[in-house]
Amino acid sequence: MAKTELNRTPLVEFSADKMKELVRNFTPGKITAFLDVTDLNADTQSPKLNKMADWATTFGCASVCVNPVEADTLPALLKGTKVKECYVIDFPLGKMDIEMKAALTAHTVKKSREYRGEGKGFIDLDMVINVGRFKKDPDYTLEEINAICDAADGEHVKVIVRSAELTEKELYKVSEIVASSRAHFIKNSTGMDGYGAMPEHIRIMREVVGNSMGVKAAGGISDAMTAMRLIYAGAPEESLQTPELFRLGTSKPLTIITSMGWLRHNTDDWIDAGIIPCTICPFHHTGKLRVEIREASNRRCQNCKFKEYRKHKEF
Repeated sequence: MAKTELNRTPLVEFSADKMKELVRNFTPGKITAFLDVTDLNADTQSPKLNKMADWATTFGCASVCVNPVEADTLPALLKGTKVKECYVIDFPLGKMDIEMKAALTAHTVKKSREYRGEGKGFIDLDMVINVGRFKKDPDYTLEEINAICDAADGEHVKVIVRSAELTEKELYKVSEIVASSRAHFIKNSTGMDGYGAMPEHIRIMREVVGNSMGVKAAGGISDAMTAMRLIYAGAPEESLQTPELFRLGTSKPLTIITSMGWLRHNTDDWIDAGIIPCTICPFHHTGKLRVEIREASNRRCQNCKFKEYRKHKEF
């Protein structure tokens, strides 16, 4: 798919009319099907797992996303339902070598299937690429992704590219690699990166991988308006608005579901109010990233038509 010119205004342009139409096509019940209910904290214990499984099965979420150690607990909680188990692989840094990463994948799949006892098709694996190796040797990344796909034994693989640590050119490149791999989804963030899901990155990933591969947005998604902007960017066509082609990773599923009701009730007011552009622009949130990323982002900001907003640091 042809790339958009890199020097254009670095923001998804939100049409108010299209946003209103999108919101009116989504009910609280519909948006739940796109949610991967997530808790990847170090201190997660059984009561939280039970609660997440209850949320997901009650509301019909796509999956429950946890660390691989929970593959001895989560399968029993979801057995007999349509909710998938989602396990992160080499989270959050992606610094295992390929053999270790593949071994962890195979072990997690085997363990989950044994405990769930329902065969194939109930597992998602969200793997983190080695960003440092990608910058040095993109071929390594393709090898890494396909090794995980092989080890997954037919289960769905989502590729976390940590887009906050990439230049826009690198994001296009890694998206091309994912598109050429045997993976099923591309995903922007671990949720523990310098910043989370930005519509611009989600738009780029969809542009590159096309309409036959899934896109998952993750990081800081805690309300319906944020979710709608990401769907607008990553699943603009109705044919893409399915959990098989778009997902939202969130630790706040109830907030998204309840605020979806408020958003539908006051759609015009919410959308007409707009948003400060810099708050949803990846080139603004670079304070904790490497110097080369900050410098590239600052150059983009200087040429942006919204640069006057940067005078106001409160946001």
